[in-house]
Amino acid sequence: MSSTPLAVPMPAFEDLPLRPGDPHHSAWGLWKNPALGSLNHLTDEVVLRAAREEIRSGERVTVNLPLDTIKPALLGRIDFQQKLINKAPRVINDDVITFNTQTSTQWDSFRHFAYQEEKKFYNGVTQDEIHNTPNSTINGLDGWSEKAIAGRGVLVDYASWAAEQQQQREEERGLTARGITVSEIETILAQSKVTLRTGDILFVRTGYLPAYTGLDAAGREKLTVSPHAWPGLEQSKEMVRWLWERQFAGVAADNPGLECVPPVNETWQLHPILLAGWGTPIGELFDLEALAATCKREQRWTFFVTSVPLNYRGAVASPPNGLAIF
Repeated sequence: MSSTPLAVPMPAFEDLPLRPGDPHHSAWGLWKNPALGSLNHLTDEVVLRAAREEIRSGERVTVNLPLDTIKPALLGRIDFQQKLINKAPRVINDDVITFNTQTSTQWDSFRHFAYQEEKKFYNGVTQDEIHNTPNSTINGLDGWSEKAIAGRGVLVDYASWAAEQQQQREEERGLTARGITVSEIETILAQSKVTLRTGDILFVRTGYLPAYTGLDAAGREKLTVSPHAWPGLEQSKEMVRWLWERQFAGVAADNPGLECVPPVNETWQLHPILLAGWGTPIGELFDLEALAATCKREQRWTFFVTSVPLNYRGAVASPPNGLAIF
């Protein structure tokens, strides 16, 4: 068996932050390999167990949106662009693509979002260290790309559950703010007969993507100028405690930001705590439609999942190249 990846014993939620003066509920200094953050949970033993238990039929389901699905880009970002190059006189084609790594399915790295008041990223890293250090890889995806992400995935299909509860139509459509609570998630997990374990990779289907892809061009254009709103994990002390005590390797959703927007409680915004505080990867705009259909057909909401982010120095985010295997 491999040794523990922890640099210090796993603290209780009440013991956060680990060091006086660090931002609220941060866990800086927890891991022997800080570049991996909570991906340290994915030891060889954890991955092997997940592969043995979850791969049964060999059926494969990808969780990646096409890079050009979200157009026009949301949140003021640049659209995906492709340039097709005819290399005449030889009968050969090349292409060059340009895209913001946040405009489609992506993992956020630990250099994406800081504690805003303290202006500190994971483990106290500053903007100056990221921008003014030549060839800086600190808090990037380099370690993730080298080791890859692999383990047991768990789907919480909130969108289907909400429809069954006959909640408001706008909430079912996925284009209005709705804070998904711990109680709701635990209810769905109980109905799915899933017992969580340390190192799981959590996927939450909010219903945002099917609502977005059902819009016409005018509807999509409106989203670029309207106040942003979507369902997602609620911002609350209860949610933060639950996420900490579950010790997920990563958390992802099919919306643009994992947590609900506008936030329920800005004090408990999840981006700074998960990314900058704990080193827990956040996944956004994951395509969970085929995955949800497969889970429902097979009546199992766990699966083996792999993801290999793009491999380049200091990445802020990357398409996941994600694959679920049943």
